[in-house]
Amino acid sequence: MAESEGNDDEGSAALTCAGVYLLQADGTCYSCKQSTPMFGVMGLPPFALEGGEYPVDEDECMFREIVEMPAQLAEAIRASAGPCFRPDFSRTAGALYWMNHCKHCDAKQGDFFIHGPDGPFWPYDEAQMDAIQATRLDGPFRFVDPSTAYSGAMVEWRDRKHGVQRPPPKAAVPRKKRKPKAGA
Repeated sequence: MAESEGNDDEGSAALTCAGVYLLQADGTCYSCKQSTPMFGVMGLPPFALEGGEYPVDEDECMFREIVEMPAQLAEAIRASAGPCFRPDFSRTAGALYWMNHCKHCDAKQGDFFIHGPDGPFWPYDEAQMDAIQATRLDGPFRFVDPSTAYSGAMVEWRDRKHGVQRPPPKAAVPRKKRKPKAGA
């Protein structure tokens, strides 16, 4: 169930992305308080959505609680992360998903901790941005029923560190002033 070949997804939404960054940064284990590598997956545009209710927002690029990892991507992650990033059951989430584990004590490190404030993938300054390493893995990769999240800090990291050029904002069109109706 943890790896997907993309066959058993009738009636499900699927998100395909051109590639991903396998992110790595050091974090502190909540249990043993030692420094440990932590991993995350960031989708890279362009995205294509099948069967979803809402349009794709390319800034909602951080994958969280990945239940079904594309098989080709799972192999590459195992080669890079070893046993520190693997499927396991979360009682808090009530689901089996790919999560981080401490390299020292093997404690589960939930996605809320990893991606939330003070987590390794919530950089506040240039030094914290520089501490995040990324390995680009070219796809396409197809995720069935993905859980993605917006992270302004990580979108800025992606754009600044990896040369993503955004189109300039559209200029506001001046509105014509209305003339008051006669007799008003």
